[in-house]
Amino acid sequence: MLRRSFLLALGGLGLSTYAANARAIPQGDFRTADLMGGAFAMQTSQLALTRTRNPDVINFANAEIAEQVQVASALGAAPGSAPLRSDHAALLRQLQATPSGRFDRMYVQGQIRGHRELLALNTSYLRTGSNPQEQQVAQMSLPIIQRHLATLSSLREMA
Repeated sequence: MLRRSFLLALGGLGLSTYAANARAIPQGDFRTADLMGGAFAMQTSQLALTRTRNPDVINFANAEIAEQVQVASALGAAPGSAPLRSDHAALLRQLQATPSGRFDRMYVQGQIRGHRELLALNTSYLRTGSNPQEQQVAQMSLPIIQRHLATLSSLREMA
């Protein structure tokens, strides 16, 4: 399975910002952005496990958490140890306050946003990054991110 191969060969992926697509990313920023986005993905997915009854959302949240553990490890950090960006912290607070009947839709929308950011980050770093290990992360992450976006699109229709 592509996911398992990716996780074993590399150790995961993370989330970051749309702004990454607009400029070159200095060395070190990719790692930081990945870890910060990963913390957001992990915390929102952990919340989803306590709030949803949808088995498809549960499966996605579990997979996302496992991937964030792997990427943090691959980047030499503890999973979820990076601080949240202020916009991510605000989204997490909104998600925590969302009534159960609307939770799945909001969670999926947040994951779509994060994965689009991740796609931009990895695409940009692949073009401009200089760290070979991080280049490998970006290269191997792209098909996984695209698959996640397809899965999330299906979830959005069901949520």
